[in-house]
Amino acid sequence: MKKADIFILCVENDSVPEEALAQFEDEISVDGLSVVIEKRKPLGPMACLEWFVVPAVLVYIAKSYLDGFLGEMGREHFQSLKKSLSELSSSVMKSPRIEPTLIGSEGKLTGNNPYSIAFSIMADAESGYKFKLLVPKATSESGCKLITNRFMEFLADYGSGLQDLESIGCAWPGTHPPSKTIFVHYNVDKDAIEWLDDRKFR
Repeated sequence: MKKADIFILCVENDSVPEEALAQFEDEISVDGLSVVIEKRKPLGPMACLEWFVVPAVLVYIAKSYLDGFLGEMGREHFQSLKKSLSELSSSVMKSPRIEPTLIGSEGKLTGNNPYSIAFSIMADAESGYKFKLLVPKATSESGCKLITNRFMEFLADYGSGLQDLESIGCAWPGTHPPSKTIFVHYNVDKDAIEWLDDRKFR
C-alpha cells in the first residue's frame, strides 16, 4: 500500500461505484490529510484463507490519522469521516451487491463464512497489528451504516485507551495474534465490536 493517512484500494471493474468513491474522497479531503485511491485489476489465484482475501473495496485508516485526527482539533473531521464512510459502505454493499466469487480446490473453501469480501475497513492497531472489520453478506443499507459507525466509535475508544484488545474479547493462543490481522465484527446482541476467531470458520 502507498503511504497515506487514508488509503482506498478498489478493484478495477464496472461493479465498483465510482461516483460514491469520488464523493467519499471529496467529502473527507482537507489540508494536511493524505488520501490515496488506488485501483487494481482483479486478482488472480490466491493461496490464503477467505478472510485474508482483499475485498472489492478496502478502506485503510493509518495510525497517522488516528493519532492526528482523534485529538481535540480533529474531532469534527473524524465525525465527517465516520458519516462519509458509512455512506460509502452502504453504497458498496447495497443491491446489486458486489460479491466476488471464490473458487478453490476441495477442502480449501469453507461453507461456513457469513462475511462479505465486497467491502472492508482496516485500521492500524498496536505493535504493527491491524484490525480488519468483516461485514456480513446479508446486510441492509442501514445495517452497513450502523456497523461502520460502531467500528469507527471503537477506533476512537481504542485510540483514547477506553478500549483495548482484551475488552473486545481477543483470546488467541499464546501472547500474540497468529497473524498481523485482528479480525473483528459487529455483535448485534451486544451492540459492540468484538474479536472474531478465524479458526472457528475454517
